Amino acid sequence: MRIIVKDKDTNLNLPLPTGLVVNRLTARVACAALKKQGVPITQRQMARLMKEWRRFRRRYPRWTLVEVESHEGEHVKIEL
Repeated sequence: MRIIVKDKDTNLNLPLPTGLVVNRLTARVACAALKKQGVPITQRQMARLMKEWRRFRRRYPRWTLVEVESHEGEHVKIEL
């Protein structure tokens, strides 16, 4: 996973290992946070989602999840 932030003054590129971002611990934490927000999801469903996310990442490397550009020229991009 990559997070890219470009501004007039800054050019920030953060490569994050997919295994660090998408794992069972992250699934458990995300599940707890979603339950607090009122989203009915189990840990098993969240773990399955994380597994599919890893599989998708292998099949489609560098797939863009989010790409935003502001009027001031700031650019934010999140890739798998």
